[in-house]
Amino acid sequence: MVKFISTLLVAATLAAASFTTAAPVNKTAEPKVKAASSDFSGKATWFTGSYGACNYHWDGNNENIVALNAHQMGSQSWGNPECNKRVHIKNKANGKTVEARIVDKCPGDECAYGSLDLSPKAFKTIGNLDAGVLDIEWYYI
Repeated sequence: MVKFISTLLVAATLAAASFTTAAPVNKTAEPKVKAASSDFSGKATWFTGSYGACNYHWDGNNENIVALNAHQMGSQSWGNPECNKRVHIKNKANGKTVEARIVDKCPGDECAYGSLDLSPKAFKTIGNLDAGVLDIEWYYI
C-alpha cells in the first residue's frame, strides 16, 4: 500500500511540475527581446531596388530593409508570413547593430541559410559598403 501511494505521489508531482512549467500561449505577447545571443548567423550582403517578393515598395537608401534568404523564407512570395517581420542584426566584427524589416527574398543560390541581403542604409549602419560582405548574427524581434 505504501509503494502504491508513493507511486501515485510521484506521478502527481510530475504531472503538476509539467503543468506549472509549461509556458502559456499568448498570441498578443510583446516581441521577444534578446540581449546576449542570436538565433541565426550568416553573411550580410547589400542590394538595391525598390520592389520585391513581398510586394512592398521601398527606398533602400532611406529605409533599413532586408531580403531574407530563400531557404528560410520558402517558395511563397506575396503573402509570405515572413514579410514585414522585423529583425535585429549584429556585425560580428565590430558589434554594431541595426533593426530592419523583411521586404524581399534573396535567391537561394545567392544567400545561404542564415544570410541576409541588406539595403544600403542598413548595411552602412553596421559596416562599410566597400566591404561587400559581413559576418552577422541576427534574430526576429
